[in-house]
Amino acid sequence: MAHDGVGLPVRLHDFLLALAGRVDDDALSQARELLAVAEPDRAAELVVGCLLAGRIPVTGDERRELGAVLREVRSDPALADRLLAVEHLPYLRHRFSSDSDPAEGLSEALAKTVSSLPDVRGVRASWRSSPAGATPGPLPQRVVLVDIGPKGFAPATAYRVDVALRRAGIRAAVEVLTVGTPLGDYHASAVTAAREVFFPAVPVDQPVDNATWFDGEVRDKAPVVEPEPVPAEPETGSKARRARADSFEGVQPFPPKPVKRLPVREPVEEELPKPPALEEPPLSRSEVTTELNPDDLAALQAALAEGEAPATAALSQPVDAKLSERERALLQQLHEELAQREQSTWPAGGPEYVNGVPKPNNGNYPG
Repeated sequence: MAHDGVGLPVRLHDFLLALAGRVDDDALSQARELLAVAEPDRAAELVVGCLLAGRIPVTGDERRELGAVLREVRSDPALADRLLAVEHLPYLRHRFSSDSDPAEGLSEALAKTVSSLPDVRGVRASWRSSPAGATPGPLPQRVVLVDIGPKGFAPATAYRVDVALRRAGIRAAVEVLTVGTPLGDYHASAVTAAREVFFPAVPVDQPVDNATWFDGEVRDKAPVVEPEPVPAEPETGSKARRARADSFEGVQPFPPKPVKRLPVREPVEEELPKPPALEEPPLSRSEVTTELNPDDLAALQAALAEGEAPATAALSQPVDAKLSERERALLQQLHEELAQREQSTWPAGGPEYVNGVPKPNNGNYPG
């Protein structure tokens, strides 16, 4: 088979067309679906499996073509060597007819799909009453023939038409033929007995006028305001002045555009937040002291020198009221120390004590 400049999907599609009538219709439909979804490797392996399982004979050219396809899809080309190759294929005569209107229901099922596919030239249908393949389906079998031009893509067209028919509940074998390509015996017999499918005409949208594209309606012309006649006045002044006045008579003054005046807003002074008032630290009671006057201080010192308790010292009542807690605590401590001194017994003949501590002998040692 010559395939110069032909892509792999189209070559596989042409190979499936050559197997029509020899392989099961369902297997061919499944292979076309795999081909349409860009899985040519699985499509080629499915075809080889059907040919091997059914011991379906092929020509030498078909076996070589299938081996080349398997090599391109990176599959095992040795599978093609196991096919049954013959010099001449056995003649299979298939019977086609157009009785019972094979095109019934196809127009409604395919109208939307056919209108969206590129370069579809026509659709025909016929009934096949002869089995095909090793495991044929129920008979008669509806065969749908779709003619496309050079701008169409056969694998995608076959898949889209098959999906639309199955969605409508119509079981059929779809065969896509390119206009100008020679037909085999199978497709020639199907075309001869086929009936054409007619689709309703699709209304063509009228071009929109560019002048009315914005709203689609022609607006009325603006009304023309006729100027009121000016009463004649006696001509006065010089000719040049009258000429200047005449030149402006036909001119209609245009009123100024209304200007929307906004009320003047008085500037609002922003009130700055007032700094938080500094709280004075709590006054410690120990820091509150009262200075003693000289007389009271002298009386306190005399009492301490005589060994009397400060409580017995003659302090004026206002002085005691002026003392802080700290001073009162100090006085209380002095009272306790003096009381301990009075209660302690001094040892006889011993060293002298000052404030409970032995008095140094100024370096004089006994003996």
